[in-house]
Amino acid sequence: MRYTQFLFFVLLNLSAQFGLIIPALAAENISLDEATTLALQANPDIAVAISGREVESGQALQAGARPNPTLSGQVQDLRSQNRISSIILSQQLETAGKRDKRIAAADASIAIADADIRIAQAETSAKVYAAFYQVLAAQQAQMLAVELLQIGTTSTETTAKRVLAGKVSPVEETKAKVIEAGLKIELVNANQQLAAAKKRLISLWGKGLASTETTAFTAVGELDKFNTLPALAELAAELPNSPRLKKASLAVTQKQALSEIEKSKQTPDITVSLGAQRNQELGGLTQAIIGLSIPIPLFDRNQGNLQSAKAREMQSQDEKTALENQLQAELAIAYAGWQSQIEAITTYTQDILPGAQSAFDAARKGFEFGKFSFLEVLDAQRTLFQTKTQFIQTQSSAHQAEADIQNILGVTSTYKPLVGVDKKESP
Repeated sequence: MRYTQFLFFVLLNLSAQFGLIIPALAAENISLDEATTLALQANPDIAVAISGREVESGQALQAGARPNPTLSGQVQDLRSQNRISSIILSQQLETAGKRDKRIAAADASIAIADADIRIAQAETSAKVYAAFYQVLAAQQAQMLAVELLQIGTTSTETTAKRVLAGKVSPVEETKAKVIEAGLKIELVNANQQLAAAKKRLISLWGKGLASTETTAFTAVGELDKFNTLPALAELAAELPNSPRLKKASLAVTQKQALSEIEKSKQTPDITVSLGAQRNQELGGLTQAIIGLSIPIPLFDRNQGNLQSAKAREMQSQDEKTALENQLQAELAIAYAGWQSQIEAITTYTQDILPGAQSAFDAARKGFEFGKFSFLEVLDAQRTLFQTKTQFIQTQSSAHQAEADIQNILGVTSTYKPLVGVDKKESP
């Protein structure tokens, strides 16, 4: 196990130093699964959690160590004819299962470290999920801005020709130019938002990768597809399996093991001694020495440490209960947010977008019959595009709420969908 993790760190460091991960970013297209794989391989938070497990493994190794023997010697009276020399080997014998209880506590700490790894993986996966769909949304918003600017440029040129033909006032051309300038600014903002979204995604792939050279990729996915979630009660039933709650349960187990250690310390250890003594006064006679030492727990019975350990044990129980309540509240909030966004998407699809499209079509036909000015057509077009932009933002928010639910439940990758989830087309 340790060799595998060591090899993982070696490959990770080589990847970071010699660019073995970055070439994957040079691909023109990248999917959600590919983005998640990169993050799970190179995210520094996961690396920190793995290092933490190595720390606990070392502590577990030390917990199983037995007390070292003690070798002592002494000489009484340096005069050779009266000298008494002795050498004694002492060994402390642990009682009340102290070593086994230390090992149990260390194993609990390793289990907590494993839970930290799963938590880091789940959080990273959820962050990638949200960031990836933010990139998809920014890409669509940028394409809308490009399309709208093209229409604005065309309208300016058309209006200029109509001014030359004497069909409209020069004021109309000025208005068209102002609108076109505003559309250029919107495109610049859209480009900046897209670059920022890509950098947020890339930052999850490891330190040093969020550079401008690595943002030349296109996220490939379907922004308009969502998971069909089960009822809130069904999702809440999965909370005990979340890494965060499992860690809280393991923390209770660890505190119980630590309490057992403190309780075992109330039983004194025994020290046995075996040695020899050479007495020159008795003609160099060598005598055996056998000793037994037992501390008398008269004043210090470790009662204070045991009381503190029991209090920490109760505290961990309370922390687990508090976390359960917190996760239930977070899940309810995230689920309500997801529901509201899905309802908004349905409203956009059934009412708002068709209405904006109908208004644009009516303005365009009215312009053809001379009932509306070209700027009114452009304004209707702009309203339609603004509605589409808001629709994209709503879709992105729905995916963000879904990512929050994934994080709460502890989904570790996009290969594992939410419990009871089937993919379907949005309405």
